Amino acid sequence: MERERRKNLVFKKFFRVSDRVLFSLLVLFSILAGCTHMIVRAKKEQIPDENVAISSIARIDSILGFFFDWQFGREKIGLMPELKAEFSGKVSIPDRIFLKGTLRTGDIVEKINTYTIEGKEYTYNKETQIWEGGAKGSFPNPLENLKLILSFGEFTFIKFDKYNNSECYLFSFKPNVYFLDPIEATKPEGFFWISEKEGLPLRVKVSSERRRLNWDIRLSKFNSFANINVPFRSQKIRVSGIKNIEREVDLIMDRFIFLGYEKPDVTIEKISDVVFSIKAERLSDSIISDILRKGKVDLYIGTWPKDPIFELKENRKLVCEKYGKGAQLFFERGIVTKPVIAVKKILSRDALHSFELKNDILGEYSIYAYLKSEGGDSLKKIVENYLDEPMVVVVDDRAVSVSLIRDTWLVENKIPIVKGLKGNESIRIFTKLKNKPLEKDYDFTWD
Repeated sequence: MERERRKNLVFKKFFRVSDRVLFSLLVLFSILAGCTHMIVRAKKEQIPDENVAISSIARIDSILGFFFDWQFGREKIGLMPELKAEFSGKVSIPDRIFLKGTLRTGDIVEKINTYTIEGKEYTYNKETQIWEGGAKGSFPNPLENLKLILSFGEFTFIKFDKYNNSECYLFSFKPNVYFLDPIEATKPEGFFWISEKEGLPLRVKVSSERRRLNWDIRLSKFNSFANINVPFRSQKIRVSGIKNIEREVDLIMDRFIFLGYEKPDVTIEKISDVVFSIKAERLSDSIISDILRKGKVDLYIGTWPKDPIFELKENRKLVCEKYGKGAQLFFERGIVTKPVIAVKKILSRDALHSFELKNDILGEYSIYAYLKSEGGDSLKKIVENYLDEPMVVVVDDRAVSVSLIRDTWLVENKIPIVKGLKGNESIRIFTKLKNKPLEKDYDFTWD
């Protein structure tokens, strides 16, 4: 009996304590929820101004490219016929476009399938089944049209919004639609969705009273490719000695696609022989060789040579005797007037987490490497020990850049791989870095 009484007393105390704990937890949860709400609310109260919209337009020129879906049209206005267009495609900044869709002007329907490459247009001839080149014609340009639509500005923030599961800002603006409605009969209204994270346009839409006019473009897959090439004819190459076929073939195909070629057709003929069929106007040995290189990256502390270059170039042992065991003579980007000695390896690719390619309005590109989280201390020691000394970046046994080591590298935990190069050269380097490296360098033959 006494045991039962004590047992009940313990249970009562336990539940009394549990109630208090539960109440405390509920209070704590409410406080945290309130704080979170206040933080979110504070964030939302930072209303973006028109400069956010203006910067977003300018930022388009600093990306590699994007895919688009684009529709526009109008009812018959005065003597102007009804117009309806539906297109999709992709743009490679600054001057390469693939455009496919239909354009209806009055009763005339035109099917469009065209590439615009550096001011020259290529259209597909169904009868001959080949792409024919000619001078630039009158096909609509989505990038120029986008900038034209936004050119009047007068951006006004409406609200924080979501588009395709992305947090974004929604602005209204005064659209420039004179090319659709030169007599201003439609009273158009524009809306502009901008990614909060990337600061890039996600969608631009123009509508009018009674839907007499519409213009709508949706942008996606930013920086997923760096070039566009016309798929003229198939050219075949044979690559031998591939052991891990599935992995290596996927990486090689991704490199071709990023450089703007259509996805290659692949035929496995022997245990380790693979034939790639690539559609292209031109496909040089140097491009293919670059694609088939491993993608090896090594970073060295460097020094400037103090001895006659012709002697060092002819005698590898002399380089080691003068500058230390393992020292190597390089010429930055193969330029004979830019010799440098790599004396000590400080990092290799396995210490690097990812790579980023950026371009500017002058068409110059830079590649940066981000270190793995555990590499922060290594970078700090490198900066402390070798500040202002030259660092040599070697990609596939070629010195692609020489940079002086700066303490600013510690701020973003990234290292410059190349800076200020023209597009073709830097993009070909980045193609080998953006994904995992190949298992080895591969040779090829034309098939």
